[in-house]
Amino acid sequence: MKRLILLVFALATIPACSQIRLPRLVSDNAVLQRDKELELFGWASAGESVILEFNGKTFTTIANNNGAWTINLPPQKAGGPFNLVFKGKNQITLRNILFGDVWLCSGQSNMELTMHRVREKYANEVASSTNAFIRHFEVPDRYDFKKENTDVSGGEWKEATPSNVLNFSAVAYFFARDIYEKHRVPIGLINAALGGSPAEAWMSEDALKEFPHHLEEAKKFRNDSLIQAIESADRARMLEWYSKLANTDAG
Repeated sequence: MKRLILLVFALATIPACSQIRLPRLVSDNAVLQRDKELELFGWASAGESVILEFNGKTFTTIANNNGAWTINLPPQKAGGPFNLVFKGKNQITLRNILFGDVWLCSGQSNMELTMHRVREKYANEVASSTNAFIRHFEVPDRYDFKKENTDVSGGEWKEATPSNVLNFSAVAYFFARDIYEKHRVPIGLINAALGGSPAEAWMSEDALKEFPHHLEEAKKFRNDSLIQAIESADRARMLEWYSKLANTDAG
């Protein structure tokens, strides 16, 4: 990943900042892409000086008029753990950072399905899952049809352990385990999947301009009343289904 950004997930708005801040993906226990120049980014006061201290070297930049800043980190070989120290009016120390291969794990329910759902079938795999070099970040399920945003609303990097792995995407975990055994480099999994979601829902407005029908469909959902009506109808349908099941199921 040359640029550590999310595609167009359902994201949270960034308010104006008076001190340096980082996106949630750039946080403790993160895996950053090896062998590629990385554009680390964040927010601060307009004109604020930002310093990154990493592995005995110092990198500096200045926040622009909107408070946004970037620092280009030269390609790093696989390895770690490292600390990254960001300094401005405040100081942020990121700990236990690895460089390895970062994979975006997206799609529908087959990618979203967690190890918790298959724990009985793969009990031995869960019990033996401890591996500090396999890490998982789950992107929260959020939508925003009105604007693109620059950070996710939650999430944190988790190392593979028998307890943590239960919340990993099962497909992503087994994929990571196999390629780690083959290449022996840290593996970072960014899990951004949502059951039943169409491909068009993950595309930016600019990308959808080539598909006018889907663009017009997306614009409809900027209407809050439409969203509320759909959610209300979904709740009513689910309640009706469970009520019918409870009244007719012989057990």
